[in-house]
Amino acid sequence: MREIRLYDSLSGELVAVSPGDAIRVEVRTSPVVTAGTVDVASTRPFVLFSFLERYLQREGFPTKFLFNSPAGGDSFYELPDGDEDGVADPDGLDEGRGLLPVSRSDVERWVNVCFGADREGREWPPVDPRERVPLAQALKGFGHPAVALYLLGTHYSQPLGNAHAGLANGSRHARRLREVVATLEPDTPSPADMRRHVQEFQEALADDLDTPSALVSMFEWVLEAERRGTGVGDRDLRRMLEPFELDDLLTF
Repeated sequence: MREIRLYDSLSGELVAVSPGDAIRVEVRTSPVVTAGTVDVASTRPFVLFSFLERYLQREGFPTKFLFNSPAGGDSFYELPDGDEDGVADPDGLDEGRGLLPVSRSDVERWVNVCFGADREGREWPPVDPRERVPLAQALKGFGHPAVALYLLGTHYSQPLGNAHAGLANGSRHARRLREVVATLEPDTPSPADMRRHVQEFQEALADDLDTPSALVSMFEWVLEAERRGTGVGDRDLRRMLEPFELDDLLTF
């Protein structure tokens, strides 16, 4: 099992996550809703949470995710097993549905991960209204891969940047991936001497979810595949696309 380190915002240190640890997710921002639609950039903390949850599960870490009790006090809450949409139901707390209470005394160790602020705890300013892009418009105009590459292309501890430029860049990256996929041998092992890019990709994600460095490693693999032209299997690329849930780029 690969060691995974996350930045604990309470201690200010990188700590290794152990199986069974609880991850206390701190989301300091809420989606910006304008005229009944959500701004794409403001969904970033929730995309990051979903990415972290899936990533740890894929790596074999049976962790639980904790949320502060809405009423305060000495309890956390966690999502019950089998929750279909992963979304808490605040209205169901008193009826035994939605989040489950967990006493702080029952949690031996947790890591506090903060999405929506820098390393000093400063929250990101809201997106300028002139730069907002509705999520529905982003998905329709650029597609899911471009949105994912935009939202995960900057480390979560850094400001995201302009949505218009970021989505356009994500769209170019998605198009390039589709183009190289068309030249690869499907369901075939990749050359062994290209495996180092996958290792660097995995090491980057294990180092505090360094998604931008992971993407750099992936595109270094893509560049090498482009240089070789033919005879390259797609399994390495498939392994790197899966954590970002970009598998649809492998189909036509």
